[in-house]
Amino acid sequence: MAAPADHVRGTACYLGVLLITHLLVANLPAPAADSLLHAISTAPADVDWWFPVRLFAGALVVDTSGDLLNVVLIVVAGVAFCLGLLEHRLGTARAFGIFLTVHVVVTLLTLLLIAVADYPAEVRTELDYGVSYGALGAAGAATWFLPRWTRVPWAAFILLYPLTAADWYGRLPDVTTCGHVLSAALGLGLGLLVRAHRVRTAGENVG
Repeated sequence: MAAPADHVRGTACYLGVLLITHLLVANLPAPAADSLLHAISTAPADVDWWFPVRLFAGALVVDTSGDLLNVVLIVVAGVAFCLGLLEHRLGTARAFGIFLTVHVVVTLLTLLLIAVADYPAEVRTELDYGVSYGALGAAGAATWFLPRWTRVPWAAFILLYPLTAADWYGRLPDVTTCGHVLSAALGLGLGLLVRAHRVRTAGENVG
């Protein structure tokens, strides 16, 4: 029988990559670090033929510019725990499939939101990279593999917590907050679909 660590090897490797890229960015001279972050940014001002590369490269670097508590929640709760739980229950391909699907879809949705909503012009040039969309997606999907009594409060937490730090522009919160709420919601939906599919095809009791 495989050891428990074998079931989360992908998550462990991903955390290792995030640590390496964080140390790289942190130890680069400021101009070089800024150039690197712009190279992986998916902000509207950075959209070009390299956008697909930027889209995936952006998920390899943690955005540490925000509140420390939020960074810890994203990396520890979202990636280490929730992505690890998904990998343990669903396998590496499905777990990272959910993570990347949410990362890509929500990034594209936020670009659309910036294009149609009345945000300040500087939003188009703000750096946009990091693992938070995928991490919130993993947190949403992992809801269905938690004990039953924790599912409703956990889902409420991941959907509402991003709003506590939101900057509001009329009736809309800032783009990042919108992205976080959308990520959690999409993760919830994807997790439910995967769980239902497992029940139908394998007759497995997933709790």
